Amino acid sequence: MTVTRQFDRVLKIGIFLLGLLTVVMFYLYIHVDDVLKSTREDMVHTIVQRYEMFFENAGKMILDKADGGNIVEKLRKNPLLKRELERDLGYFKTPEVDNLFVIYKDAKGHYRYLLDTESDPSKKAMLSQRFEPVSPVWESVYQSHLKTFYQHVKQGKLWVTVAVPIVRGEHAAGIIGADLSASIQSDIESRFVKIKWIMIVIASIILMLLVFAYTQIYYYFKGRKTSFFDPLTEVYNRKFLYEVLANGEYRHYHLIILDLDHFKKINDTYGHDIGDKVLRTLMRRIRKQLREEDYIVRFGGEEFVIFLKTNDEEETKHVARRIKHTIENSPFVIDDKKIAVTVSMGVNTDTANASNLDEAIDMADKNLYCAKEAGRNRICIDGEIIY
Repeated sequence: MTVTRQFDRVLKIGIFLLGLLTVVMFYLYIHVDDVLKSTREDMVHTIVQRYEMFFENAGKMILDKADGGNIVEKLRKNPLLKRELERDLGYFKTPEVDNLFVIYKDAKGHYRYLLDTESDPSKKAMLSQRFEPVSPVWESVYQSHLKTFYQHVKQGKLWVTVAVPIVRGEHAAGIIGADLSASIQSDIESRFVKIKWIMIVIASIILMLLVFAYTQIYYYFKGRKTSFFDPLTEVYNRKFLYEVLANGEYRHYHLIILDLDHFKKINDTYGHDIGDKVLRTLMRRIRKQLREEDYIVRFGGEEFVIFLKTNDEEETKHVARRIKHTIENSPFVIDDKKIAVTVSMGVNTDTANASNLDEAIDMADKNLYCAKEAGRNRICIDGEIIY
């Protein structure tokens, strides 16, 4: 594959990959909230499960110290026992727990406070003080004997309340309730906001590195491509010839060496600026007769080498005749001047047997000499004038 085609392929692949990466990053950015939301919920569940285990142990502790019987009556008759239980229950209270209390259900079906670990007397609930449930969760826990938690808005913040039944035999003696600090949710939220931004920063850095790497590759190949072109005629130069085609790829081509007849006379008669325009016009005409897989190289001065991707000798002869015809039958009009131009061509259709590129070119060059000796404006192949 030639460098110029590598350049075109790298350009297309790079644009595709950058576009694909942009789409992937946009997709991840859109869906990262869903992933983080799920993870946040898992973390909340994990924290809640930890406290549920703590409060189950607290329930067993209360039952043990109450030592059977009616807990409410025992606490009413023994305030010291109540304070002791509240103190012991308070040991389960951590900075993450804002409120920790125990409620029971009276004979009329009303929920009332049994214990409250609140240290502020003005906020502390008294024994048998009415508890107004704001959620059917409490009744569900009382009936099912299953611990649970629920999220609710309190004072404009999202809170998590844990409810753990205190079960004695087949009945619920009470329910331990705890309001986990609103900061738990916000702490988890803040952590994941940081994670989200870290992901965005990492993805942005990767994108920038890829853009930088692609830019370097782009300019490398662009520089390579530019270095392989002759600036005057905009066809390939000798550098391309010996760095790309000299590696054996030339064996897949037939060679035509073309020389513009009496070019010195054109320069002397019309000037070098006109001569340069004649060369550019000549190349434009020849390129129209070639395919994309063919190459034309400026070998030196007014001499050019055409590489035809074929192993068919008749096809090569046909292309050579077509080039000769399009040049000699249509005078070049340069700056309102009609200039008759002809070319001589030497053809080598046996490049596969050449030991190297120089030998393949030398074989074509000998046929070019044959064409010139025959009077110019000729095509010579294997020492024979064919047109």
